[in-house]
Amino acid sequence: MNIKDDILLQVKEKFKELLPFKIVNFHLEPQIGPFRPDFIAEVRYKNKRFRLIGEIIKSASSSQFQNNLVQLKLYIMNRQKVIPIIIAKYLSPQRREKCKEEGINFMDLSGNVFFQYGEGIHIERIGFPNKFPEVRRKRGPFSDKASIILRAMLKEDKLWGVRELAKKINLHASYVSRMFCELEKLDYLVKINSKVKLRNKKEILEDWIHFYDFKKNKDFKYFSLAKRPEEIIYKLKNLIIPKRIIYGLGFHAGAYLVSPHAVFNEVHLYVSNNESLNFFVEKLRLRSVEQGANLILVLPYYKHSVFYDMRKLKNLWVVSDIQLYLDLYKYPLRGIEQAEHLLEKRIKKMIK
Repeated sequence: MNIKDDILLQVKEKFKELLPFKIVNFHLEPQIGPFRPDFIAEVRYKNKRFRLIGEIIKSASSSQFQNNLVQLKLYIMNRQKVIPIIIAKYLSPQRREKCKEEGINFMDLSGNVFFQYGEGIHIERIGFPNKFPEVRRKRGPFSDKASIILRAMLKEDKLWGVRELAKKINLHASYVSRMFCELEKLDYLVKINSKVKLRNKKEILEDWIHFYDFKKNKDFKYFSLAKRPEEIIYKLKNLIIPKRIIYGLGFHAGAYLVSPHAVFNEVHLYVSNNESLNFFVEKLRLRSVEQGANLILVLPYYKHSVFYDMRKLKNLWVVSDIQLYLDLYKYPLRGIEQAEHLLEKRIKKMIK
């Protein structure tokens, strides 16, 4: 049984529990021209009778969620007494708000419901937690190596062939082909002849933020003799760093060199291995501390992709805007503020 069938089996019972409607008729997966809604429910409420057209959210993909909304809105256009409704196991507060903005009713199997029709019906009960927590797959388009594909395709808005992209990012063509299939399942790709490009880039970035967790990095906390983080950056700038030492400024310190906005107290420096870590400890005469750290050396859990698309600014390597955004978005100390600034000033041009 697939996830959509599983949800449909529970829809009727939830209608009785959450909505005061009498179901007159309930059709599963009818074919109506080019559009195939997941169900149609003919319902009665007091002296009103109307038809619900429902779409089942069966994936965590924001792109597919957006397409469900678009399909429903197109279908109900110029149709009277036809009411759209989104059904899912759970809808996040952001998705519930998006449904309201688009004029789409919703109901989830965790207990959240919003239904509005005309002046006589307004039902809203929200705030119920997710009863069906998502089990994340270990591999997918946002995993370490696979994310290099997204990084390259987000940066260059063009049609890509499998072999062309594989050569550019130095990955095997068969691996890129498999990831294209995964991206297509999530509705992240559009195909034109034998090539592909990303669609709904904003939704892809939203899903990526949900997946990514900077806490999986391995941090080493140090104290450097400096009054402000800018002094530490100045020290790094004046070091003679051999080519074999792979590093990149990230988090607030990286954003400071790209597009400064928020005040920060700690410098995060990604290093590729223990040799690179020991190099900075020795050259900067760092002291390991449990509290009061102002320089954090980071061994990344994104071992393959964190250094992809780095650039040199003021004689220092800085990780990409995408990596800065991922790291800062959930960072507790003014991270979201700096992340939104990066989005507005730099990343929006990329995902437009």
